[in-house]
Amino acid sequence: MRPRTDIVIPVSWLLLPLASYLLWAVFAVAWWVAGAGVETSNLTLVVSGLGIVGLAASAAASYVVFRLVNRANLHSSRSRALLWNAISGLESRVGTAGQGALLPLSSAEENLYRLFHGDRESSAVLWALLASIPAIGWIFLVAALWFLSRHLAKHNRLEGLVLEDVDRTMRGAGLQGITVKHSPVGARDVLGIAVVVVSLVELLSVFLLGLAGGLVLIYLTVGASSLIWLDLSIRDPTFHFSSHSQFEPEILRSLPDATVGGGSIGAA
Repeated sequence: MRPRTDIVIPVSWLLLPLASYLLWAVFAVAWWVAGAGVETSNLTLVVSGLGIVGLAASAAASYVVFRLVNRANLHSSRSRALLWNAISGLESRVGTAGQGALLPLSSAEENLYRLFHGDRESSAVLWALLASIPAIGWIFLVAALWFLSRHLAKHNRLEGLVLEDVDRTMRGAGLQGITVKHSPVGARDVLGIAVVVVSLVELLSVFLLGLAGGLVLIYLTVGASSLIWLDLSIRDPTFHFSSHSQFEPEILRSLPDATVGGGSIGAA
C-alpha cells in the first residue's frame, strides 16, 4: 500500500507547468502582435494553434496539482487507518500492563481523535480544474499548494504526537518500541501571505494598468512563484514519507494485525 500512497513524484514533472507557463507567454505575445495589425502570414492560425497547445499544457500542469493533492489525501487516510489498527491492537495487550502502558494509550487515543478531526482532505479534482484556467489559474494553483502545505504540516505534527504515545505504550506493554523521528514539514505561511498581498495589489492595479497589464503582472509574479511552490510541494514530504518507511515495519513486527487494506504496511 505505501508505494501507492507515498509515491515519489519526479521533479522532472515540473517541466509540465513550466511548459504551460512559457507557452502562454508566447501566446500573449503572438496575440498582441496580431492585434497590433502587424502583417504576418498565417499569424491568426499560429495564435489559434498556440492557444490550443496552451490549453493542453495547462491541463497537463493541472494533473501535477491533482497528483500532489491526491497523494496527500491518500497518505493521510492510510496513516489514520494504520494508527487506528495499531492502537486497537495495543488495547488488547495492555490490560494487565499497568499504568505505564495505560496512560500513554489513553493519550494516543485522544491524539488520534484530534488527528481524525484535523486531517481535512481537499478535492484533488476541483483544485486541478481551477488550476487549469488560463492566467488566473495560477492564483488557484498557489492557493491549492498553500492549503496542501498547511495540511501536511498539521498532519505531520498531529501524527508525531500519536506516534510518541504509541511508542511509549508499546514499550510499557513489553513490546519493542518504534523509531520516532521529527521531520517538520513547512506550512509556507510566509510565502502564502506574500503571494496573497502581491495578488491583491495586482488585482487593484487593473484599474491603473488595464486588464492586460494586470494579467502580465500576475504572470510575472504569481505565475513564477507557483513554479517554485510546486517544487517545494514535491520535495517537502520526502522526509516525512521516509520516516514512515522506518517505523511502519517496526509496528508490523510487534503488531502483525496492524495492516491497511489487506497488504503489508511495511512494503517498500
